[in-house]
Amino acid sequence: MRIRHMFSRHCRALAVFMLLISCNMLMAVEAEITLNNGKVIRGELVSKNKDTVILKVVGIETRYDNASIKSFKRILTLNQEYQAKREQLKDDDLEGRYQLASWLYSEKKAYNQAEKELLSLQKAFPKDTRVPLLLKIVHNKQTLQGNDSGKARTKRIPPKTTRAKAPIKTPSHTKATHAATTYQSTVIPMPSELLTEDQINLMKVYEVNLNLEPRIRFKRTDLLDFLKNFIDVDGVPKNRDDRNYFLNKLDGYQQLDVIFKAKAREFYSKARVLGDPQVFKAFKTIHRTYILNRCATSACHGGKKARGIFLFNRRPGARPDDVVYTNFYILYSYNASKSGKRYDMIDRVEPDRSMFLQFGMRADDSVFPHPPVRNMLPIFLKGRDDAQYIMIRNWIQSLYSPTPKYGINYALPSSAKQIVEPVDTNVRRN
Repeated sequence: MRIRHMFSRHCRALAVFMLLISCNMLMAVEAEITLNNGKVIRGELVSKNKDTVILKVVGIETRYDNASIKSFKRILTLNQEYQAKREQLKDDDLEGRYQLASWLYSEKKAYNQAEKELLSLQKAFPKDTRVPLLLKIVHNKQTLQGNDSGKARTKRIPPKTTRAKAPIKTPSHTKATHAATTYQSTVIPMPSELLTEDQINLMKVYEVNLNLEPRIRFKRTDLLDFLKNFIDVDGVPKNRDDRNYFLNKLDGYQQLDVIFKAKAREFYSKARVLGDPQVFKAFKTIHRTYILNRCATSACHGGKKARGIFLFNRRPGARPDDVVYTNFYILYSYNASKSGKRYDMIDRVEPDRSMFLQFGMRADDSVFPHPPVRNMLPIFLKGRDDAQYIMIRNWIQSLYSPTPKYGINYALPSSAKQIVEPVDTNVRRN
């Protein structure tokens, strides 16, 4: 009897523990803050109090003082927004629930949730004529989208079986012609050069996050030259004690911060960044799981018939990092125009406008869909709620903004032109 009581007590404790975990998972929410300098940061909200806000961006928790925050808002996922709206409606509120289903369909393109709500309405209000009509529209949209959720729909009466006609044979040259005309841009000649070690290091310098205290090294002679050439610039040490402190006491990342603030661009390349900055650590994961498996395959942008843009998938004799950083530079440099508007492959100001993300969306949900390619399927099947979409968007958001100019001389293996932007003297890294 005692053993049974102890077992029951342990079961109840385990149930409470699992409930707490479930509640924490459900409460996870994204937030967006705008800093006083205009930078917008979006990530998972860890905590918020009267003094600070802590966000997790690309897996890293970062603390922001409220004094540096201009505005703060929580970003609900589609499911969280839907649940919040649904909880405000009673089960017998036909009009409210119908408007909710219409909102899911027309504004959010959330066909699965709209279908679920409409099926429930159809069962509760079988005489309403609007519900089956909208449900039919949603089903047609799901069919056009190739949505897998169609498997879970209500059973329908199958059409009468008829003898299938023999398929019409299509000559092989016709198929080849169709495949060639789905992508109109010219073939990109396969390049042979990757970025050099110095060019990769310079990119690291521009993208490094000094708040994380990265390991950076300078030659003493380069620091002495900097002090000599920029002695008249505010913030550069001038007297002997301050110069000795700068040379002998400051860490490399602190010395680089002084050089950044002095806008001593010619000395940026003198810094040697040891290891990968955090943004490139995250990009390596994206490169391995997303780019190499989809974009840079030999049948796509990594082959002899690559169009629009070329991405390396491997290079005999080259270090893996050379391929990763070169592909990042190619993506960083690529942009295109549509209806008179410019779109960047990686848009640091508005990450959701990045072609890197738009190309993976369904054509109907994308403002800049990927050019049609036979047998190409969308990557982000759940749209902006897709886990991979969120991961990549958060990574883009974590990049230094505004987009820096590296000043690298490299012939791009793509139809894009180098990004040319005016130098903003108020920005430390441009």
